[in-house]
Amino acid sequence: MRQNNSVRSGRFGRFFRIKKLILTAWIILSILLLSIFISCSHKNSASGAANTNGYLYQMFNSFDPRSLLQNLGNNIIPPLFVNLKSSSDALVAATDDLCASDSLSAAQAAWVAHKSDLKKVEPFRFGTTLAYFTRMDPFLINYLTESSPNTGELDDLDVITTGDISDAQQAIGQMKNKAKGISAIEYILFSRAGANRGTAPSCGVDFSNAPDGRAALLRALVLEYSGHVQNVTDAWKVSGTNPLGTQLATAGNGTSATFPSSGIALDVVLSSAIQLLSIMKDGKLEIPEGLSGGGNGSSPNSDRAESRFSGRSFDNLIDNLSTFKAIYTGNGTGAGLKDYVKFYSPDLAEEIDGEIAELEEHLGDITPSTSNPPAAWGSANATNFTAIKSSINDLSELLKILNTELAALTGSSPVSGGPGGDGD
Repeated sequence: MRQNNSVRSGRFGRFFRIKKLILTAWIILSILLLSIFISCSHKNSASGAANTNGYLYQMFNSFDPRSLLQNLGNNIIPPLFVNLKSSSDALVAATDDLCASDSLSAAQAAWVAHKSDLKKVEPFRFGTTLAYFTRMDPFLINYLTESSPNTGELDDLDVITTGDISDAQQAIGQMKNKAKGISAIEYILFSRAGANRGTAPSCGVDFSNAPDGRAALLRALVLEYSGHVQNVTDAWKVSGTNPLGTQLATAGNGTSATFPSSGIALDVVLSSAIQLLSIMKDGKLEIPEGLSGGGNGSSPNSDRAESRFSGRSFDNLIDNLSTFKAIYTGNGTGAGLKDYVKFYSPDLAEEIDGEIAELEEHLGDITPSTSNPPAAWGSANATNFTAIKSSINDLSELLKILNTELAALTGSSPVSGGPGGDGD
């Protein structure tokens, strides 16, 4: 009797084990089918890698961004803001006594050096610093409609031909933020006024009543601008109270409203990098080259270039790219966005490496014209036209990889590349 019970017990045990195996197999099969369905119906255009690394991959894998954030917050970003403050101070010094103890050429060189540093911190308009950035560099907010200051605002600046520094400060205090900033300073340093706009200025003609008049206007613009730089750089100062670099490096520990979690901090960094590429492509190349809205480059909009009076627009792009490359590679000091991309798809990481190298080459093939800035733009300049179109294609590919293919892998939403902040 015991033997029969033992046989029946063994049969029931095998039955339940088989049933359990079938149920487990059915669950796995269901998940696989769901994975295929999600991959095929995803709103984004997924790459082949996304189809391979789909739903199951996302269930059991998640990138830890802390090493990336620590490298950015401790090593990569803070030194860039130190440089920004240093070159801002140099610009203040170089415009203190223009066309007297300070030469016009020295002031122009100081502006060029500082604009380079400004472009290298362009992606890092985080938290409370955004408001100051919009006053420092209005182009980033208004590039879809104009290159600030617009013609009317330049006319308003030209009206200030007499008076001392106090008069000039009072006058610019009544102007909109987008009429001032780094581009207004460029205008005064690199262009004559009114009917002669776009031609190079000279001390004897354009600043003949220095330190009053146009020299006082320049001084007022620089001093106001440097105050905004001070506020931005103070926020990143390593020795300051809870600086943004430390907040980024320790995101999620409860000490930052800007970066309440490491995941949000990673999103901010990635979004900023994508927005940088979008502005480079749309605002800094396509629009001034006359290739936006179906244009073919035969009618360039050189007045929409970022640094349209100094002819340094292409230098600005190279500076932008140097920072994007540092963010992506880790700059040799630690993890970068490449580690994030590589975690989900080594193939996409390699593609981005290739696109960055090509973009560097194509931007280097563009020849600026500092003596006649408009001459660098448009299809009439065949060499530049080819290099600019290639650069646009490179940026388009980078945006496709980061904003579509990577988004398909991670399940995130594409990032808008449009302006942000107060453009007043």
